[in-house]
Amino acid sequence: MSKPLSNKLALVTGSSRGIGAAVAARLAADGASVIITYAAGRERAEAVVNEIRAAGGEAEAVGADLGDPKGIATLIAAVDGAFSGKFNGRLDILVNNAGTVEYGPFLETSDQSYDNHFNLNVRAPMALAKDAGRRMAKTGWGRIINISSAFGEAAPLPGVTLYIATKFALSGFTKGLSRELGPMGITVNGVQPGPIDTELSPNPGTPEYDAMVKLTSVGRFGKVKEIAAAVAYLAHPDASYTNGENLTVDGGWNA
Repeated sequence: MSKPLSNKLALVTGSSRGIGAAVAARLAADGASVIITYAAGRERAEAVVNEIRAAGGEAEAVGADLGDPKGIATLIAAVDGAFSGKFNGRLDILVNNAGTVEYGPFLETSDQSYDNHFNLNVRAPMALAKDAGRRMAKTGWGRIINISSAFGEAAPLPGVTLYIATKFALSGFTKGLSRELGPMGITVNGVQPGPIDTELSPNPGTPEYDAMVKLTSVGRFGKVKEIAAAVAYLAHPDASYTNGENLTVDGGWNA
């Protein structure tokens, strides 16, 4: 039985762990050949690749620091040679997942922190979407999916102002680009996760964890597979009439 994403090439940034790894695994399970990217954790990225291959999927890893224009260029060049060039420069699915967040009062924010946030959270997704859009326009089919945040439409907590600013920008970019690429057969959507259980999350039982749980209506953190499921829907061929949407998956955080 054919899988919905068979013969599709997917690029998932920041996919050596957490949400990105879960998204890569889900797209591979649905039949896509997946490019895994990492900035520094090569061993972790290779572990994700091996897990996907062990499950019968196709994956390979590319190292690129997407906070640096050189890293973006490296990744774009890698798409051309992906899987020994069998896709001939085609890219069908782009998931912009890589991002960063630094906590602290805005009035104490450094210029470096500003650059870190906007370079990785905004500039890199825009640059990769531009390249992907050009590739997808040649085939008349494509999916660009930006992983934003529930902070992309609300600001329920202090101390993450720069992060919130970048996620509002990414969610707005999603809507604007969808207008331009929709007529070409390319959908552009976003997923806005709420608090998700990853190794970067607060530990259960800590004041930070408890405070965040109380802001949800389901009384728990989400799971990475729940975000991956949302991405899988948007990547599916049947989602062709869903465009310009920012799908919030946050357990009622922003309700």
